[in-house]
Amino acid sequence: MARVVILTGSPHFEGASQKLADNFEKGIKEAGNEVYRYDAGLQSESQPHFLQLEHAPGMEVGIPDNDLVEKEVIPKLLEADIVVLVSSLYYFGLNAQLKTVIDRFYDYNHELKDKKMVFMMAGYGAQEDMDAVKLHIHKLSNYMRWQMIDEIYADDSWNDQKLAKFTQKAYKLGRSIK
Repeated sequence: MARVVILTGSPHFEGASQKLADNFEKGIKEAGNEVYRYDAGLQSESQPHFLQLEHAPGMEVGIPDNDLVEKEVIPKLLEADIVVLVSSLYYFGLNAQLKTVIDRFYDYNHELKDKKMVFMMAGYGAQEDMDAVKLHIHKLSNYMRWQMIDEIYADDSWNDQKLAKFTQKAYKLGRSIK
């Protein structure tokens, strides 16, 4: 049994990248794995990842006292065997909500090394529109010393038939991990 952390970034309920994550999660649970999921893009104002500090000279952002990333997500990541990152394509890159959580890894780089990784992305563009993200994810994987299990880049995700093939692939990938 693997301990799996799924981090998503899309702010859209029932969006294409959420469907990838949902199907992967279904498969990975059916395979008997322990799963923790954090949907960064679906957090409310009561659970922000950071706070804009208007009256703090020299400071742009701060971490709130009720910070869920520090209190819950990071401890789960430290225990995880596999990290799954799921993003929608925003201007040829990761969405900001997921990137904000990834940037929080910095204080834990050493402790987070040597895990396995899955990356999934959905976008309305073509495969070539995801090239910058592919480079970014490979650099992140190498930097963190994470072994890439697999990647799914669901292009033209507005096309329900094409998206269904990618979500089925995500499900089968989840089922294959023991």
